[in-house]
Amino acid sequence: MNKIIMECQWKAVGDEMSFTAYGNVKNVEDLAGDIALDGCYAKSIEMHKERGTTPKLLWGHDYYLPPVGKIRHMEEDSKGFLIDGKLSKTERGKELHILGKDEAIDSFSMGYNVLDEKMDRETGINYLKSVHIREVSFVNFACNEDSLLQSMKSQILDGKMPTVREFENILRNVGFSRKQAMFMAASYKPKKQSVELAALKDYALFK
Repeated sequence: MNKIIMECQWKAVGDEMSFTAYGNVKNVEDLAGDIALDGCYAKSIEMHKERGTTPKLLWGHDYYLPPVGKIRHMEEDSKGFLIDGKLSKTERGKELHILGKDEAIDSFSMGYNVLDEKMDRETGINYLKSVHIREVSFVNFACNEDSLLQSMKSQILDGKMPTVREFENILRNVGFSRKQAMFMAASYKPKKQSVELAALKDYALFK
């Protein structure tokens, strides 16, 4: 699953633990070099409505912990992916409500699957034409440079190799230029094979 991470304003509404926020904004290049285009959320919103679902509301993309609340409404407006949600009266939900009212937390990250995209090889920018939104997370940092690395680590430990695009993003986030990352990623050919986890114990990345 890919992630878009950027600073997105949110507003706590009253004392009922409700809030409105932009889970993502359009026409802005994110840390991974992606730009969400107008209409890119429409298919996902339609899919969720057909299934009677909404994206999960999480803290820090932690899929192993219960959600921190519920997204009650979502729409795409001229700025981006606008959500209306309510935090649950759990310890984590109450904590996030307090932090929001104190303006101590102001960032969201959206987990999504790509449905349609177009890469500009000259600029290195990837234009997201359509994505399916799986979850929206409260995060501490708008530009969390470790997020892609942690995503790759999780994939490998699950026996899956990162895609060419994900590998290119990893290279860019550890210091390579776009041109260098694109050049190295062009020769990367992930194989569909299981990974022997015991063989990874000596690598610092997996400790």
